[in-house]
Amino acid sequence: MHTINPIKRYKIFSHEDLREVSTDEYASIEIYAKNMTFSFTEIEGNLLVRGEGCSFPDLQNINGNLSVDAGNCSFPNLKNVGGNVAIHASAVLDRLEKVKGDLKCIVNFRFKNSIKIEGSIELKNAEVYAADKKLKDLKRIIEVLHQYQVDFLPKDGIFNVDVKGDDITFLHQQIRGKMTIYGKNVSFPNLEYIHGQLKIKSQKKNEVEFDHDFPTLKKMMGVLTVDKPNVCFPALQELVGNIEIKNSSYAAFPLLEKAGNVRIKYNSRGKFPILREVKVDLASDSYEECEMTELKMVKRTFYTSKIIAKNIEEVGNLVMNKYCEFDHLKKIGGVVVFDESFNFKSLEYIGCLTNEKQKGSKLPSLQKIGHYLYDENDAFEDFAEQIYFKVKDNLYITPDKCYIAQTLPNNISEHFLQPLQKLVSILKLRHKSFQNFITREYEREWINYSSPNFSKVLHNIEKIWTSVEPITYEEFFTHYDRGFRLFCFSYFGVGALMEKLNAKKINQKEILVNYCTYDKNGNKKSLRRTNHYEIFEVENENFRLSLWGREKYSYAVKCWCPSTLEEHWLWIEPQYKDDALAAIASTFRIHENIIPHIQCLKRQGDLLICELKTEVIPKGNVRPLTAEEYFSFLEAES
Repeated sequence: MHTINPIKRYKIFSHEDLREVSTDEYASIEIYAKNMTFSFTEIEGNLLVRGEGCSFPDLQNINGNLSVDAGNCSFPNLKNVGGNVAIHASAVLDRLEKVKGDLKCIVNFRFKNSIKIEGSIELKNAEVYAADKKLKDLKRIIEVLHQYQVDFLPKDGIFNVDVKGDDITFLHQQIRGKMTIYGKNVSFPNLEYIHGQLKIKSQKKNEVEFDHDFPTLKKMMGVLTVDKPNVCFPALQELVGNIEIKNSSYAAFPLLEKAGNVRIKYNSRGKFPILREVKVDLASDSYEECEMTELKMVKRTFYTSKIIAKNIEEVGNLVMNKYCEFDHLKKIGGVVVFDESFNFKSLEYIGCLTNEKQKGSKLPSLQKIGHYLYDENDAFEDFAEQIYFKVKDNLYITPDKCYIAQTLPNNISEHFLQPLQKLVSILKLRHKSFQNFITREYEREWINYSSPNFSKVLHNIEKIWTSVEPITYEEFFTHYDRGFRLFCFSYFGVGALMEKLNAKKINQKEILVNYCTYDKNGNKKSLRRTNHYEIFEVENENFRLSLWGREKYSYAVKCWCPSTLEEHWLWIEPQYKDDALAAIASTFRIHENIIPHIQCLKRQGDLLICELKTEVIPKGNVRPLTAEEYFSFLEAES
């Protein structure tokens, strides 16, 4: 086996440390002293300056790398750097002409000369100029076709290469950069560490039998991609980053214990006999199953399809395309993405149990739930840190917060939860008192739960009712969340909304209606009254709600209560916009088979009472009444 000597390091804290330094050997000189002046004229190896105010007045050439990590350093005569240059602080480099490697700069910088940079340019949000020309990020990759080209690569392993030749050997112990291997039989007999990107890819469609050699590679930080070839990493124990195996590849990791993100796709295969921990996601799109017997933890999301991990103990989120059993699973930090109930006998903790389709799940060992959607048939209420009650189709509520949406999300973010005060401010758009809210909405529209935690909800609403002001139109209309705006619109009132949006009246009609009234003795009397109706239109774009559909306008009918003379508004459909009488009639809908048996209609606001001549079982289509039908049956309104 080939061997290479490690790069020698000199650490300089004072003048005394300079006695041992030889600038003629390839070594790394690390300067930690501050405000020192050095008499170097040329450095064969690397120079790393980590002490402020250091000066190198005679230095002209550095054959290795230069890293300026401290401020106010001076290199007034430096012309050439044979490796990479990294600038992390202010410095004087007025005569620099050539950088053979890469230039990396994270601070704003200005070079006086035009500089020839043979490698890549990486600027981290920095503005860098050379002779008044602004530099831009540039990725340069060295193409390796023959073995002799490897011998010219930096010995410290900092480079980006495309290896297109066959039978190439790299003797580096460390490689830091981007490497893509296209050739056959590429060997790394001494390589122990990679920091960057390693991609192994076949250039030919049908050629997959490669024999790359990584006998000593123990750790990698970055991205490993295997695209078509077969490869083994016999000594790799930890990969901090991503593994992607795709396009009918095969990759074996006999000693790998920890990995970042693992993805097996496109009919590929992976072998991970002792993999214990995946720090990000684990997924497979392959046709073949991958068994991970020793896997204990996936910190973020575990996609179970085609991956068998019977001994898994902890996951962030669990995504199942079909039901799986886990006898040792104790903790799910987030959610189970599965539209059915599940039975995990060993599960002790789950972050979110909010999917209504998962009600009835059997969790005999459960001890704690982060977020829980209440179900009186479950025995989980006492385990929950936060309990949500679904009280309406678009409203979920806790003792101190609410969530306004059609469905409760799997992963609940505090950012989208509203304080209970916000809900009360919306309720007060419609209800003048807490008691009015109870009788007109809570008892009619809300789901009532017997849970003591739900009693706290009502208690807290009543407690803060008088101290909360109604939400303003300007506040909810400019809110970022469309669902929140729509919820507020439903409480704001159609009339007030039409006024705010400058609705235009487009139709009005009157009709003489025969009402029935009763005297104090209960005797029925006839009363003729003229009813007046008006139709208004408003442009939908004014609502800032795309869910209003493709129609350009929305329409509402305005009417007046015969007893109180107060105005009322009702939304109507576009087909009734040209006839105010047909519009108000369309708000009453009933089964067709009942219409011939109607005795009379009585209306109280949005409550309609239909008296029949004989008992009829509703059947068939439901349709709105015509204007003629509606007003011939209408007998009383209030």
